[in-house]
Amino acid sequence: MKYVDDITKLFTRFGANVETYQEIQPNYKDFKDDPVPPAAAEPEPSAALSPVTPTPPVFLLDEPQPSLLIGAPVEPVKHVVLSPPSPKSPPLTEPPASSATGDRQRLSDLLRELNQIRRDGLPETTRRRTKAKVIAIVSANGGVGKSTVAAGLAKTLRHPGGRAIAIDLDPQNALSSHLGITRPAPGLIQLKEQDADWGAHRLPGFSDSECLPFGTGELNDRRLLRQLMLENPDWLNQHLASMNLSENDTVILDTPSGATVYSQQALDAADLVLVMTVADAASYLALDTMTQWLETSLRRAQQQRYVLNQRDDSRSFSRDMGVLFRRRLGANLIGTIRLDHQFNESLAYGRDLMQYAPESIGCQDILSLSGAVHALLFADASSQQGTP
Repeated sequence: MKYVDDITKLFTRFGANVETYQEIQPNYKDFKDDPVPPAAAEPEPSAALSPVTPTPPVFLLDEPQPSLLIGAPVEPVKHVVLSPPSPKSPPLTEPPASSATGDRQRLSDLLRELNQIRRDGLPETTRRRTKAKVIAIVSANGGVGKSTVAAGLAKTLRHPGGRAIAIDLDPQNALSSHLGITRPAPGLIQLKEQDADWGAHRLPGFSDSECLPFGTGELNDRRLLRQLMLENPDWLNQHLASMNLSENDTVILDTPSGATVYSQQALDAADLVLVMTVADAASYLALDTMTQWLETSLRRAQQQRYVLNQRDDSRSFSRDMGVLFRRRLGANLIGTIRLDHQFNESLAYGRDLMQYAPESIGCQDILSLSGAVHALLFADASSQQGTP
């Protein structure tokens, strides 16, 4: 098939005549591109644009604005003008940390003073107090040997013509075991009512000591006892006064660790407070907390001393901690008790270490502590006896 035949068939199909067909040969020599409209052309760099209102730049406060390129120099301006504060409303500033610390310290001192005045200002006619000397043994941490020392003092601290009575204020009820009392007997938890006779329920212990245990009971019984103590801050004082003890008698109060309602009752009744601690880092770091608590709890007439227990001379760290305690506490450290495993052995076998091994280091240290405590409590009586 020829090219002409194809054209003829194409025209015939669309109803046209082949003779009207013409081919146009392009002529590129005379070709010219369409001119670009002036509006679409990109302006020359020197062409002037429509005037735009200049926006002044924003600068920082107190920073001068640079002068314009054209025209006279302009005076420096500030982006924001702040009016000076009124003398009646000075700007609020946060006080320095030292000032806040000083205010808190002054407030703490004032509250402590008010609390002390409140305690000392109670008339003695409304606060029945026992004639006996009362020792409260307290601690910031547990496991420092309060019951061991309380039992040791009850066995060794004896004034002529007097008795030593240990009273357990710790719900663990462990003091009676240290004094060799194994049979169950009513304790504070059963004798919590005001008309209860504590004197009739004292139990005999090692070395002519006497003990009034905490007793065992249900959880509700302990709650009732705590509630009585909370409602009556003089609960323990009233019971001690009802025992009709003499000025030659000594009462040792064993307490749970920390600031509890039991230890607070003991502090209110005590003439001497013994703070038990051990030669370790945790007890040393707790000294500040213990001191703050005692400052807000003790009466002015009360004496306060520290006892360092379980010092292990076989370990250099324990000896070093003992040196730190002596430097920190000074004369307030009334005694140091060396670590003696025979205390635990005697407790396990139910025997009195003071009778079984009186020459042991633990017994010697307990005897030394007992002598120092006796000198504090009965200083007036001893001086009168020594006077010709």
